[in-house]
Amino acid sequence: MLKAWSWFGAVVQRLNVFLGYVAALLIVVSTLAISYEVVWRYVFRHPHDWSLELNIFILVAATFLAAAHTQMKRGHVGIEVLDGLLSPRVNRWRRLFSDILSLAFCAFINVYIWKYFYQAWEGGWVTFSTWAPKEWIPYSFMGVGMTMLCLQFVVQIGDDLLRPLRKFEHDVVGE
Repeated sequence: MLKAWSWFGAVVQRLNVFLGYVAALLIVVSTLAISYEVVWRYVFRHPHDWSLELNIFILVAATFLAAAHTQMKRGHVGIEVLDGLLSPRVNRWRRLFSDILSLAFCAFINVYIWKYFYQAWEGGWVTFSTWAPKEWIPYSFMGVGMTMLCLQFVVQIGDDLLRPLRKFEHDVVGE
């Protein structure tokens, strides 16, 4: 069971690292698109109406795709002062409780994101701009990112709960 869990955790983390790189690439693409729009708007006096909306889509995608990678590094907002004040055992339980609550919240949000994705897909929803891109596109990035964030919380919770078993297995095998 521990091998299967380790494999699952490794797959989730590799996907999160990959999506972190995709998010970084999207930030670069957004920077280039904004620069392109600035040049066309102020140098050639020919603004585009799609640029702002494209950048919003890109930045939403980058934010959600990078969320799990950030959580993997425990880079989200935390109360670090408690780490130094509390014992390692209490900190372990505090992080576990926090991860469980975060998973519940993110899973709730994730259900609604995928619900909106489905409605946008089935309903052919488009934005109200003249460009009118499909709304399922940002919802798909949001859903993938939030699903990976939920899986990252599952991995962290599982690792915390299985830590005593790993220690026991290591102690027994090591003798």
